[in-house]
Amino acid sequence: MSIQLLDGTGAGNLASVNTANRLLVRSVSEGPLEAAAENGEAAYFASTFATGTTDIEVLYIQNTETDKSLHITRFQLANSVNTIWTIFEVTSGTAAGGTALTAQNPKLSSGVARSNNSFGNASVTGSLSGNTLFIFPTLASVTEHLFLEGTLILGNTDAIAITASADGTVHVNVQGFWDEN
Repeated sequence: MSIQLLDGTGAGNLASVNTANRLLVRSVSEGPLEAAAENGEAAYFASTFATGTTDIEVLYIQNTETDKSLHITRFQLANSVNTIWTIFEVTSGTAAGGTALTAQNPKLSSGVARSNNSFGNASVTGSLSGNTLFIFPTLASVTEHLFLEGTLILGNTDAIAITASADGTVHVNVQGFWDEN
C-alpha cells in the first residue's frame, strides 16, 4: 500500500526521499515561554537601585492572579560591586516602599496586563523572609543569568523577594510567564 505525502508548503508538491532513501523532515517547536509570549502571557520585571547599605531588599514580586500561576524562568543580575544575591520566599507582611512595578508584556499589542503586586528601585520594607530559595554571587560589573526554566512557580498570593549584599548600584531583571493553575 502506498500513500502520497505532500511537502507541507501548500503548493501540492509531493515529498521525496534523498539518495539514502530517507525522508527529510523539519519541525518547529516552541517552549512554554515562547508560547506564553505569543498569547500575551509573558512578563518582564526590571529594577535598578543604588543601594545605600548591604542586605537590602531590591525587588519584590507577588502573584495576585487567582486562576494563573507565575512561572519564573530567568533572573538577570548586575551590579557595580561584588554582590551576593539572595532570593527568598516571602512568608508574611505587607510590602511597601520602593516603586510599584508593572509586569511588562513583551507582546506589546496584546493589551494583557496580569495582576501582580511588585516593588523595586528602592528598599522594599514590611515583608518577612521565609525559606531561602537561591544564593547567587556575582562579580563587580559582570552581568550574570540564573536560568530556572520555569521551576520557580508563584501561585496566587505567593511572593518572592531579592536582596543584594552590596553597597552600590544593582540591576535586576526577571523574566517569566503566566499559565493556568
